[in-house]
Amino acid sequence: MPCHSAMTDAFITVPAAMTVEEVLDLMVKKKADFVAVADGQGALEGYFSHRVLLRNLLLVPVSMTDGLQLDIKINAAPGVAKRLKKIGTVPVGDLMERKPRIVGPDTPTWEGIGQILTHGEPVLVVDPATRKLLGIITESSAVAELQRLKNSEGAP
Repeated sequence: MPCHSAMTDAFITVPAAMTVEEVLDLMVKKKADFVAVADGQGALEGYFSHRVLLRNLLLVPVSMTDGLQLDIKINAAPGVAKRLKKIGTVPVGDLMERKPRIVGPDTPTWEGIGQILTHGEPVLVVDPATRKLLGIITESSAVAELQRLKNSEGAP
């Protein structure tokens, strides 16, 4: 069973230049947890999600008084609203996840499900020749495909 059978094509694609605030408004309106970010030809560049936003809001680099920045990250709850306002004007391409978990349409579904179990969703199904997003595999779409298989095999 290939990955394309477990994917859903219910996803939103936005350009990298769209602001974070615009994308968040769209995500609320469409009740989406993430959006794909694509270039003008539709090739996947990455994705943006609530998790990506929270990681950028809550994990900030530690800066020393002399301006030296350390690679250590600390949880930073104070000032989140102020940071959200500042991040809102930033292009979503600046914050997006640039290395999404991708599979090809003919990759075995078990590999896609394994990526979800290991790394979480979404797993993006991408045409290897064009890098165009064909669909996504979510926990829901994977379970729906497993149930479809069970029903088609006549299992009790």
